[in-house]
Order: sequence, then C-alpha cells, then structure tokens
Amino acid sequence: MKKVIYLFGCIVGFIVIAYIQGLYVKLGVSHTSDYFLSKSYIILSVVALILILVSGIYLNLTKFSIVKLYPVVMLIFGVAYMYVFPAMSAPDEIAHFISAYKISNKMLGKQATVKDGHVIIRAQDLWIEDVDGEYTFDKSKSEEEKVLIPEEGSHGKIISSKLEETSYKVFYGEGNIRGADNYISFGGKDYEKAQSLHAPVNTIPSVYFLPATGITVARIMGLNSVYLVLFGRIANLILFILFGTLGIYFLPKFKEFIFLVSLLPTTIELAASYSYDAVMISSMIFFVSYVFYLAHEKKEFGIKDLVIVSLIAGLVLPCKMVYFPMLLLLFCIPMYKFKFRGKVDGKIKKENITFFLASAVVVLLTWVFAMYLVNRSTVVGYSTSTASSLEWAGEESYTIGYLLHNKLKAVKLFYNTLLLQFEYYHKTMFGAYLGHADDVVGIPYIGFLVLNIGMIFSVFGEAKEKQLLVKERVLTGISIFFVIFLVLLSMLIAWTPISSEFIEGVSGRYFIPVLLPLLMICRNNKIVIKDETKRNIIFLFILINAISLLKIFSTVCIRL
Repeated sequence: MKKVIYLFGCIVGFIVIAYIQGLYVKLGVSHTSDYFLSKSYIILSVVALILILVSGIYLNLTKFSIVKLYPVVMLIFGVAYMYVFPAMSAPDEIAHFISAYKISNKMLGKQATVKDGHVIIRAQDLWIEDVDGEYTFDKSKSEEEKVLIPEEGSHGKIISSKLEETSYKVFYGEGNIRGADNYISFGGKDYEKAQSLHAPVNTIPSVYFLPATGITVARIMGLNSVYLVLFGRIANLILFILFGTLGIYFLPKFKEFIFLVSLLPTTIELAASYSYDAVMISSMIFFVSYVFYLAHEKKEFGIKDLVIVSLIAGLVLPCKMVYFPMLLLLFCIPMYKFKFRGKVDGKIKKENITFFLASAVVVLLTWVFAMYLVNRSTVVGYSTSTASSLEWAGEESYTIGYLLHNKLKAVKLFYNTLLLQFEYYHKTMFGAYLGHADDVVGIPYIGFLVLNIGMIFSVFGEAKEKQLLVKERVLTGISIFFVIFLVLLSMLIAWTPISSEFIEGVSGRYFIPVLLPLLMICRNNKIVIKDETKRNIIFLFILINAISLLKIFSTVCIRL
C-alpha cells in the first residue's frame, strides 16, 4: 500500500509541475504565436507521465530484471531529449555531424571533400550551419569545383548554437520548407552540392559509422534536412542503447550503476546527438561490464573474447587516446582462465601464460596500429612541439617540453584546476549545464541534488553482497587515475593558453566513461541499502529527467 501511495504522490507532483511549467510555455507562445509549441509540450508531458507510471509500476510493484526496462526508458528519453535539444545543440555537434556526413558520402560512393579537405554536403542542408543566410560565396572556386563554396572569412550562425525559442521555430516550424529545395542558385547556376565551413573531427571513422548510416538512409530516401538530422541521431542513440543493454546483461553485479550513469541528463543529451562521446560512454560501459563478466562468471578467456576486447581497443579507444588506461582492467581476469583450447582447471600452466601474453600483445598492437593510422600526427605534435599557438587565445599554449622544464608550474596547474574547476566538472557531468555549457539550460537545482544523493546512496549495498577484490579495486583505481590525468594533460597542451593558471577546455562529460568503474570501487557495505531502495533510486532518476525535460522546454520557449 505504501508503494502505491508513493507512486501516486509522485504522479500528482509531476502533474502539478507540468501544469506550472505549461504556463511558461503559454507565455512564450503568446509573444511568438508559435502554437505548435503548446501542442508539443502537451505531447511531451503525456509521454513523460506514461513513462513515469509504467516505470514506477515496473520498479516498485514487480520483480522483473531492469535489463528489460532499460532499453525502453532510454529510447523514450532519448527521443524526448532529441526533441527538446534540436539539431546541433549538443557540445561540438556540428563537427560530429559533418564528420558523419563525410563518411556518408563515402558510403554512397560520392566525392567526400573538396580540394582543401572541407566536406561536401547537400546544398539543401547548408542552412543548418548558416541559419540566417549570412554566407557569401566564391564564384570562381564554386565553378571550378562544381560545388557551392563559401568565401574565406564567411561566418554563419549554427542552428541551436544558443538554445532559444527561435531554435524550435526554425528547425521544427520552418525546417521542412528550408530543406525542401534540392539546390541553391548562385551566379546564374544551380548547385546541388555545397561545402561546409566546419572541419570534420580527425579521429577513427568507426565511431561515426552508425550516424553516417542514418544520414545515408535519409539521403537514399530523398528526405529533407530535418529527417536527415534525426535519422543520424536516432542511429547513434540505438548504438548507445545496444551497448548499455549488453553492459547490464554481462555485468555480474551492481547492474543498477549502468542505469544510473545512463540516466544522467548529460549522458542522455549526448546519446541523442551526433557526439562521439555517446559511443565512448556506452562502449566503456560495455567494456567494463564484459571484463568483470570474464573475471567473475565466464570460466575461460577464449578467442571470441579476445576478438571482442580487440575490437574495442582498435575501433573505439583510438577515438580518444586518453581512455587507453582502461585496458588495465583486463589484468583483473585471472591468468588461469586464458585457455586457447580445452578445459580450465583453476591452475596456472605454461599454456595459460603463453595465451595470456599473446592476448596482451594482440590487444596492445591493435590499439597501437589504429592509433598510428588515426592519431600519429597528433601524438608527434604533442611529444615534439617546442611552441604551439592557440588561434582562439592569440597566444602560445603549454607544451610537453615546457612542463618538463617547469615541473613546479605543472604541479601548480593541476592543483589549481582541481581546486577551481571541480565544481564545474561536477555540474557539467550531472546536467546542471546542458547544450553548449549553457548555465540557463539545465536541470533544476533540486533535481541536481537528488541525482547526487541518489548516486551516493547507490554505492551502498546489503552485507551479503560480495564486493570487488582488492586487486580489482587497485587496478580499477589506477586506470581511473591515469584517465583523469591524461584528460587534463591533453587539454593543457591542446587548449590552455600559457597565461592561464588552470587547465581550460575540460568538461565533466569527459569523465562519464570512468564513472561506472568509479562507482564499482566505491561500492561497500558500510550502510545497508536494500534492492528495493535501489529501484526507488532508479525511479527517482527517471522522475527527475521527466521534470527536467519540461522545465528546459518551457525555459527555451520563453527565451526570446
């Protein structure tokens, strides 16, 4: 009976909040006459209410596994976030979108770039990065390349670069009209292809394969820009859900951690965008889960397992080299399980050692080879550069050589960063600032507190539960430490001007891939938390996300 009253109270509270936020939407609509936003808000509220009701019944009144609920919740929230955060509103999404577009060109057998390396897109999609039509074009280059090419120095506003009511109006209200023409007329000629001014990300192409596939399908079907953007985003979301579901399936214990990490508003926003962070977060969730599955449940480590681990090492980790230390977790797998053929008897033999060493070499070489192909110029630049200029800051950046000769300054930089930026990392990880780190667009402060309290309580369990072994905690802790260190070091070299007293350019989203293993090593039995409470925590995370979506949508509607 208490559970029913608790669920009923949450539903009533949500309805009251939805009504209040709806008043803000009406206020915005009264100024703009964009009445479709009122209808959208009602649909969003009803879908959120149904999700709260269903997940509340499932989590509080049944005993089914959360692995069955996870893909449903993530898909609904992903699509909802996709609507509330329209095209190019996620951090650096335009660069990820163009990167996926480049691969889509190759999938279709079309010319991917112009001579200088900029990506070719459909002319009808150019408005996404030039929403106000401010580009001026180079007639001679356009005629030479047979591609509409913006002049050097052209600047256009990216849609949703600042999330406001106009973003909804243009993308949802006018998007079908803007993307309807298959060509742009210029200089007496009609161009079906145009050049994007935004450079693609120099990283391993595999992380863009799914969103590129979505773009390709939309292009084959002849769909306009709105659907092209949505198809690519949905493909990325599906990949995230697949990795997350597999992670919950394989992780021997602490499965609720995956649900909680996935339900962080920052995580869902990234999962519902073109960002490769969606692939990094979900693949690391799967990798960590699979490693501990091999360490605790699977009887042997065979060829199939080596292939799976090598694929992660070769197709995902080179995307961001700073996550390479996560491979240390493989040493959590007992050596006696490494068996090429035959049965495992629990004793370490010569053949176990041989296969273990061979597996380590294969995984390492797979990563090294992929890194050489994709990031060799970047690594060489970091390690050999004596001076580097930051165009955005108009001054030099830090270099490895400078840091080695000024060790005390290097230590001070890291110390100042943790002292001054920890709050920012915390907020950008949990969703206080969403979009392009917009301090207006984010979850309510009370929701931020609930997420933090829920995450803290989730690390406690019942006394009967087995925790990670000491060796596993140590290896996991070391890998997390080096990931954090490399994240800070990479941005110190790549983004921090030499006049700065702390490391710039780091966001809390960079640390989400190590949040699952961090929670696992923090897990303990000092305070007894029952499984029922864990389910309530998951439900609270769902409720906070639903409320946050309504709050963000209504805030954007009055942001004129």
